[in-house]
Amino acid sequence: MFRRPTAHTVVRTLGKGAAMKTMANTGTVVDVRSTEDDQAWSRIGRLAAYVAGVGFLVTTVLYLLDVYDVLNPTPSYVQTSPSQLHDEAQFWGAMFAHQHAILWDVIVRDVVGPAAFIALIVVGVAVGRLADGDRPERQLMITFLGIGGVISTMASLLYLGNAEFWRLSWSNPQKGGETSMIAVGRATTAINNLTIWPEAFGYLVLALGVVCLGLLIRRQRWMPTQMGMVAYVTAASLAALAVTTAMGADAARSTLALAVGAVLAPVLCIWLGRTLAQGRAAAA
Repeated sequence: MFRRPTAHTVVRTLGKGAAMKTMANTGTVVDVRSTEDDQAWSRIGRLAAYVAGVGFLVTTVLYLLDVYDVLNPTPSYVQTSPSQLHDEAQFWGAMFAHQHAILWDVIVRDVVGPAAFIALIVVGVAVGRLADGDRPERQLMITFLGIGGVISTMASLLYLGNAEFWRLSWSNPQKGGETSMIAVGRATTAINNLTIWPEAFGYLVLALGVVCLGLLIRRQRWMPTQMGMVAYVTAASLAALAVTTAMGADAARSTLALAVGAVLAPVLCIWLGRTLAQGRAAAA
C-alpha cells in the first residue's frame, strides 16, 4: 500500500533500487519492496553464509587429513618381482584397501563440499537482492557464483563416484586376478582425471564471482570496506588454486587449499553472514 505524502519526497528502503513505481498524481517515487522482504533475505543469506563458511572449513580439513596421510598412510608402488603386472595389481589392491579405510572422510567431504558451494550460491543471490544500485557487478556476481558453484559441485560428486569401488573390502589379488584388479584401479584414475579440469575451471569462475562480490561490497555503505579487500585476496587465491590444480602441482595446491578453504573462504562467508544480520538492520 502506498501512503500519500505531504510533499514531493523519495521514499525507499535500503537495498536494490530496481522495483520503483511513480505515482502519476504526485510524482513521488516509492520502492515497492517491503522491509519484511529484506529481513527475510537477510535471514536466508546469513544462514547460507554460515553454512558455506563451516562447510568449506570442514571439507578442507578432511581433504588435508587425507593428503598428509594423517588417517592412514598412502601406499607406494614397489617393484618386487620381474612381473610388472603383479606389482601393479598389488599396488592397486593396497590403494583400494587404503581408500576403504578412509572412505568416511571421502564421503563426508564430497557431500559437505557441494553443500557449501550451493550455500555460496544462495549467499550471492541474497547479497545481490539486498545490495543498493543495479550495477553490472551485482548481476555478474550472481552469475559467476552460480556457474562456478555448479561446476565445482559436479566435480566433487563425480569424484565421489569412486566410492562405489572403495566401499568394498579389498585384499591382495590372487594369482590370475591381476588383470581385473588393474582394470578397476585404472578406472578410478580415469575418474580422477575427469575431475581435474572441471575443478580448476570451477575455481576460476568462482574467483570471478568473488571479485564482483568485492566490487559490490565496496560500493555498499552498510558493508565494511575491509571485507571487499578480503574478497579480492580470496579471489586471487582461488585463481592460483585453479592454476595449480590444472598443472598438477600437488604441494602448492595443498598450501593454497589450506589458505582458501580453512582461512579466507570461511572468514569471508562468516563475515558476510554477520554483516547481513547486523549491518543491514543497523542501516535500516
